Amino acid sequence: MEAENSPKRNLEICVVSPKVTAYLIKNSTASAGGAQRQQSMVYSEMSDRGYDISAIVDNYNGKDTNVVDGIKLVEGVSGSISGIPSIIKSLYGLFSAMVNLSSDVYVVRGAPRLAAATFLICKTLRARFVFRVANDSDVDFSYLKNRYPAFFLPFYSLAVSGADAVITQTECQSFLLMENFGVEAFQIPNGYDLPDAGELHPPEDRGHVLWVGSSDPKKKNPNLFIELAKRLPDINFTMISQPIEGKENVHDKLRQKAYMVENLEFKGEVDPDKVHGYYRTAKLLVNTSEYEGFPNTFLEAWRYETPVVSLYFDLDGLLENEIGGMRAGSMENLTSIVEKLALNEFCRTNLGKEGRSYMKENYSLPEVVDLYEEVFDNVYLLV
Repeated sequence: MEAENSPKRNLEICVVSPKVTAYLIKNSTASAGGAQRQQSMVYSEMSDRGYDISAIVDNYNGKDTNVVDGIKLVEGVSGSISGIPSIIKSLYGLFSAMVNLSSDVYVVRGAPRLAAATFLICKTLRARFVFRVANDSDVDFSYLKNRYPAFFLPFYSLAVSGADAVITQTECQSFLLMENFGVEAFQIPNGYDLPDAGELHPPEDRGHVLWVGSSDPKKKNPNLFIELAKRLPDINFTMISQPIEGKENVHDKLRQKAYMVENLEFKGEVDPDKVHGYYRTAKLLVNTSEYEGFPNTFLEAWRYETPVVSLYFDLDGLLENEIGGMRAGSMENLTSIVEKLALNEFCRTNLGKEGRSYMKENYSLPEVVDLYEEVFDNVYLLV
């Protein structure tokens, strides 16, 4: 292992992430998801290893700078942009923050518009740029063409192909990156710490089927979980749903719909530090997403030997091979599998144990951060 005063430890890395404060600041009002949780864990660990880490974030408490878990927070980029004036203001804030920080490397996870803007500013400042793919859609041209205006796509393509390193999460993303952008990936999965075995809840005492996600009706398909609960009235279901900023009415409609189902408990948004208790006592985690990147929810379930049943998404074929859970492929199969596993303690216990074991071998946080260090070693040679 290298000495703490190794030259690479002086590499200044800045994460551009408007909402990462949701997991860094206690009692934060920011809403965020798995991507921000991963960023907070990975870069806090890198700070512990001696790296100089900062983050450009949205306004969070009126202070210009703060240091949390070794990460210097600097306000400078909005998490919500609408209209030309707010775009100009956000670009100016991002540029000013990057100039003031003068970091060696800037990292953006997903967020194609933010990635393109950060890349162009990096070129102006002669800084390095690392892009972290957050979702399959980030490297899927068919999705990108439908989602963004035609004039934007060349800028985004330039950012991805011109990045000093591109990090993917899965084999599927690595394939799409090469296929659509001609770029070879550094493949790094998400990672998580593993709770002690003594914290695991006995299988016989687990009481509900769990769903965790945002209220996004197109991507996460929360209504399908409500439909699943209706189809299985003798099984208890729990729904943890995070509202989307600016679309709170969608979340309210989801709540109203859930309240009509007697065997479904709608929890709404749950504090990040308290959500683990629901995984710990769940029989199963159900995923109804149309597409994903690398769902943190899978790892959060497997940490507590809770198997995953997914309607569509599979993580590099794990569920197809019944490692840590099952993939349904249709609503009818989902209903059948959930009913079977909810009632079959032996089967779901074995799946849960396999999930935790696989996670320990492949997705432990220290090993994941080791892979990040390898990427930044490569980038360091370019600085």
